[in-house]
Amino acid sequence: MNRSRTSLLCLVLLATLNGGCFLRTGYILEALNEPSEPKTPPLPPSFRERVGRLTRAHLVDAYADPAEVAKWMSALGGAPRPIVEQVECLRAHAGGSNATCYDAFLRATVPGGLWGLPAQPKSVNPTAPTAAEVDAQRFLGNAMGIAASLAALGDSLSDPMNPSLLNQGLREGAESAAQYVSARRWSRKLGRPSNAIVLSGGGANGAFSAGIMWRLLGVLEQCRGKPEPEGCGDARIDLAAGSSTGALISTLVDLFHTPGHEEKARDMLLGNYTCSVESDLYCVNSTWVWKIASDLKGLVRFDGVEKKLRSAVVPAQLTNGTELVSVSVDFETGDVHGVSDQDPADFSPTATDAQRVDGLINAVLASIVEPVLAEPVPWIPSSKGRHAGTFLDGGVRSGLPVLQAVQRGAERVLVISTGNLESTPVPAPDNAVTTLMRTIDLFVAQPRVGEVQQAELAAVGRRFAEYNVCALRLAQVEDPTTTEPYCRRTGTGFVPTEPRSLQAATSMWLGPARFEQVASSWRTSWMFRPESQLATASGYSFSPQVMRPLFKEGVKSFQQRCAEVLRLFEVRGTLAQNECARPVDDVVTEAESRFAPVGQCTDGKPDQRSCD
Repeated sequence: MNRSRTSLLCLVLLATLNGGCFLRTGYILEALNEPSEPKTPPLPPSFRERVGRLTRAHLVDAYADPAEVAKWMSALGGAPRPIVEQVECLRAHAGGSNATCYDAFLRATVPGGLWGLPAQPKSVNPTAPTAAEVDAQRFLGNAMGIAASLAALGDSLSDPMNPSLLNQGLREGAESAAQYVSARRWSRKLGRPSNAIVLSGGGANGAFSAGIMWRLLGVLEQCRGKPEPEGCGDARIDLAAGSSTGALISTLVDLFHTPGHEEKARDMLLGNYTCSVESDLYCVNSTWVWKIASDLKGLVRFDGVEKKLRSAVVPAQLTNGTELVSVSVDFETGDVHGVSDQDPADFSPTATDAQRVDGLINAVLASIVEPVLAEPVPWIPSSKGRHAGTFLDGGVRSGLPVLQAVQRGAERVLVISTGNLESTPVPAPDNAVTTLMRTIDLFVAQPRVGEVQQAELAAVGRRFAEYNVCALRLAQVEDPTTTEPYCRRTGTGFVPTEPRSLQAATSMWLGPARFEQVASSWRTSWMFRPESQLATASGYSFSPQVMRPLFKEGVKSFQQRCAEVLRLFEVRGTLAQNECARPVDDVVTEAESRFAPVGQCTDGKPDQRSCD
């Protein structure tokens, strides 16, 4: 049993007794059964705030002309009557057919004019689509879904929905979405896909993900900024989202896309995940174990990780073309927070560069602290400065945050998991503690599976709504043959399309690729850590002996699927193709040649370092 599990054994045997050292099981049971002292919980979000959150969640997306769409959003917030009427209709028709509710909304909005939307076009050209029209279709498809969420909210409340607060929430949510899409540094490009990576947690097992990203960024480093047919032009990652160790890796992906920091980012990816030990990353709160049940909130403090982040993060990351999203959970409210370095809702407009860097670092730290094992982070950044709470590992509720990519408008997503496709079998538990640890492992793995499928179906729903709005807006075009390629986004003016057989390819997840109408609007590739005999890390154990084989496995996995990833992201050019053609063993050897000597990573360093 490793040190983290031994510590947890002490927790079970001692801390639950609130100060005693009784090793009889009866005492433990009594302590567990003793009622907790009542405390005043934080107030739940107000109805107005919840309406605002739901409204914003539906409207944020990637748009070709975000400045113009922001005006539509603000106008919707100022005149939300069609949505309010749709909510009333849906609630009145609950349990029956509600088609008339959607028909009424579309009759009011599709012709154009309302909220400043353009009028229905008389003609369209799939080889040269206009930003105004494709944005109008996406915006209306998103807006059409707001009422259903608000109706469900109303059904969950004991009190009737206050009309004034409903309107106020719609206005605030729409305005928040408008500010976000206006401030974000990347936007939808009709001729190039919006690319994202999504990374799971997994502690030191993140070395597998780091190996993949080190190699992908190496390919991009060879071809970016160089024109085709040799180079890959402006190929890049638009969005990097992660939980726990995935947030740390995403931070370095963001750094790579900051001009002048490409080599530094790759070097830190390799160094952090092949040459780190526990004492490099955290200190131990060395005290009486029974204090865990009184005033000690975690066994360790990530002072070393914070130091590494401070040496990596630069203010220019906050204004580059890549959006970084770090996912954490507030244990007081249960809310999932995806803190974006490009969202005005997450950073004060008056904050200095130093304060914004502090906020970004705190958001990443909040994503990595596991319950009990590490101290919670007491705040994350917000538009008001600091949002107080008890923030811990995003993996508790969003271990593989693909929904962040769906909601923010990515079109092509590479999803990387440090775990296997299915839970790895283990021997029968020897005792109650190993049973508890296995329970935690299975519990953390489940949200990944659930969110994956939820995200894929959410993408289907969003893009089908957009497709249906497109068909209605183009119902009267002069050349009907242009409608279908325009609405399916298969015309040459949209993202370049692949042969039909590839376009309809599907993974194990039921996603948009199953539906031809929206197959070109959202595509994903999945890279799970292969099932092998490689040793893996548990808890907060970090050692080069374990991480280096995992890092090499990540490099190998990417190289074997290099062509697939480049197709996904539409990375073109002979330089990138040549990198994919390199033998796998050569690429792995190149990575290994850059590893520091093991002694340099371990010699003279203690197994544990006290925070005192």
